[in-house]
Amino acid sequence: MQTTSEIQVLDPTVEPDVQSSFLADRPESLDGSVIGLLANGKKNSEELLQYVCDTLSETFDIERSIAGNKGNASRPCPPDLLEELSESCDVIITASGD
Repeated sequence: MQTTSEIQVLDPTVEPDVQSSFLADRPESLDGSVIGLLANGKKNSEELLQYVCDTLSETFDIERSIAGNKGNASRPCPPDLLEELSESCDVIITASGD
């Protein structure tokens, strides 16, 4: 006696969840700007951001920089750190290290 089995094949694909977004306004120049440097918590992310800021300072008259570190690359940035940087900085740059 022979039995037959059925195999059910599932399609794991779904329609993409498309959301509209926009780019932040860009300043015409970084001269006189306060630059926020937001590291993601990975090794070398702070050093990378400092290098980027130093490089920008060669071209622009950066007023100062404010460094922050969200502490954990797998977690969102704490709201209080985001608020502090957004209130104090003209531009915020973020980076991932390793």
